Amino acid sequence: MKYLLYILFTILSCIFYSCQTDEKEFDKTPTQRKRQAIETLNSELVNNKAGWLVLYFPKTDSLLFSKLSDKIKDSYQYSTDRYGYGGVCFTMRFLQQGKVEMRADMDQQSISTTTTSEYKIGANSSTQLTFLTTNYIHKLVNDSYGGACDWLYQGHNEEGFLVFKTASYLRPACEYIIMKPLKNMSDFNNAVKQAYDNRRIFEKMKNPQLYIHKGGRVYFQSDYYLGRNGGRAKTTEKQRYYLFMEVTKPNPIPDYPPKEFSVLGSGYCGTPDGITFKAGLRLNNKQVFADFKRVNNNFEAELVEVYYPKWKATRLVSKHLHPEGKITGLKAIIKDVPIIE
Repeated sequence: MKYLLYILFTILSCIFYSCQTDEKEFDKTPTQRKRQAIETLNSELVNNKAGWLVLYFPKTDSLLFSKLSDKIKDSYQYSTDRYGYGGVCFTMRFLQQGKVEMRADMDQQSISTTTTSEYKIGANSSTQLTFLTTNYIHKLVNDSYGGACDWLYQGHNEEGFLVFKTASYLRPACEYIIMKPLKNMSDFNNAVKQAYDNRRIFEKMKNPQLYIHKGGRVYFQSDYYLGRNGGRAKTTEKQRYYLFMEVTKPNPIPDYPPKEFSVLGSGYCGTPDGITFKAGLRLNNKQVFADFKRVNNNFEAELVEVYYPKWKATRLVSKHLHPEGKITGLKAIIKDVPIIE
């Protein structure tokens, strides 16, 4: 009998303690909860001494060329002003007293020179990271890229990386801000240089073509030479956007441009592994090629299926990011195809 009473007392004690804990959490004022959220984010940023790899796509144009079934006419190939925009790779190291060190893959100067500026974390409707003084982020705050220096914290994604957004867009998937923790101090200097080198390999291709297949079945094979000289090359590199075009209706008149194309296009950014596209090169809403690994002077991606228990969700991601994923056989490669004169 005493043993049963002891068990009952233990159970009641646990229930009472749990209720007290919940009540204590509920009793916090909005100001206290905001302060706690600020301190939690700041501690996470500062405590990772090696710093963070940051990918920022201020304007992904997520609905641009989002359906492979949509065809475009020949006149579109000249309309580079209608292209979207890509992103920039940064490394950031958050220090005490509100300082942040930063590098970016914009040019030779930004990959080798560290800027130190000020930041703060505040809270209004959500926790907000603000870059107070001038750094590489501010170069994207213009009419073209539409960047912002106030980032709203959204939490962690499936991979455990920090996700942010800005007040610029109400609709989802119109911008992309993610922070991945770096593992070594040397990565702070090396990661943006690797991203810059990989991006420049892609931009120096004279005739980059995209091939997507599963075994012998071809889903997409671009075959039209856009040209990388003059204005088009400048537009591509400035906006960091590329359009892969597959001829679906040839022109019956010899040497005239085709009448119709199937296209896949997306903004891009260099990464330490290779190159990433946002919102991605999409066969459909599920089969999206985003992250490509550089293999020699080509860029390759193979989709694998990964299950995230915490989110109870399955996603298709690149194999080089998740070697343990379930093989789908769906592969893509970007390579520089020789031009036949």
